[in-house]
Amino acid sequence: MRKSIFHLVLEFILGGAVIMIVTYIFPQVYVKDFGVACLIAIVLALLNTFVKPILSFIAFPVTLLSLGLFQLVINGFVLELAEMILAPDFYIPSFGLTIIISLIISILYSLLGIGKINE
Repeated sequence: MRKSIFHLVLEFILGGAVIMIVTYIFPQVYVKDFGVACLIAIVLALLNTFVKPILSFIAFPVTLLSLGLFQLVINGFVLELAEMILAPDFYIPSFGLTIIISLIISILYSLLGIGKINE
């Protein structure tokens, strides 16, 4: 079942709130304002829809050998791509921190139910 525009906008606003929570947890992360945080949520949704499946397919052998742990690196790389796209308004200083932040974002998205297909 497809989501309504209202649910989609609500998920992007909640995603922006998650991004802002992460910036308060990690003061090294720079996000200009809440509007940019919502834009980050939109860019992450687009990258997770179009780029992440391709990366996961290419990296499947490594992911299989690492028992799935390489998926954390792929998630970090997708967040790094979002950082490159929104460069002056969004900054994470290191790739290790990017992986940790992507893990926390994934956990918070799961707790809030963001990104579920069926409602």
